[in-house]
Amino acid sequence: MKIFIGYILTYSYILLILLVTYLLQTKLNMPEEKTRKIVHIFIGFSWFIMTYYFKTSIHLIIPPLTFIFINYLSYKKGLIKPMERQNNKSLGTVFYAISFTILALITYLMPEFLPYYGLGVLTMAIADGLAPFISFNLKFQIGDTKKTYSGTLGVFVLTIIIAVIFNKYYFLDFNFLKYLVLGISAAILELIGHNGYDNLTLPIGLALIAFVL
Repeated sequence: MKIFIGYILTYSYILLILLVTYLLQTKLNMPEEKTRKIVHIFIGFSWFIMTYYFKTSIHLIIPPLTFIFINYLSYKKGLIKPMERQNNKSLGTVFYAISFTILALITYLMPEFLPYYGLGVLTMAIADGLAPFISFNLKFQIGDTKKTYSGTLGVFVLTIIIAVIFNKYYFLDFNFLKYLVLGISAAILELIGHNGYDNLTLPIGLALIAFVL
């Protein structure tokens, strides 16, 4: 019964986010980029629902796996407008679900990986999602990329904050040097991921680095 409730709450939570952002976009004319970031951030919190109800069972893999296919259909057909950019050439939403699925699979095979799964997913959701909003209007671009120095600094700082929280809760034995390594790693992994590939490089790379540390 608990597993069933987990599925209901997971899918209901995600659908609620999509519905709210759709209404914000269509009824309140919220800019497309803002609704995308809201979806990006809040979908990550589904990790808490899934890990509470599914623990490290195989059920942890099913919801993100289904969204690989749903997100791909949305990418091709524009089905879920709050998630997609107009004239979209980025598979970022698909990569988001792929990262969720890969980290869930690793956790299923190695239950001790659970906190690192969460660290990777929530860094992708929160640090990458919030960085553009906390850049203090310092929009200096890095080279010919769409990345900014302030956004990269935001990823660095937010990753450290998230790592501190996970360390307190899961007793991961992180110290000051490890926090710096994680923050710098996250900034680099986000920076090198163009056209949505940061949704692969950041969560998977950071989770594996944290696990090794």
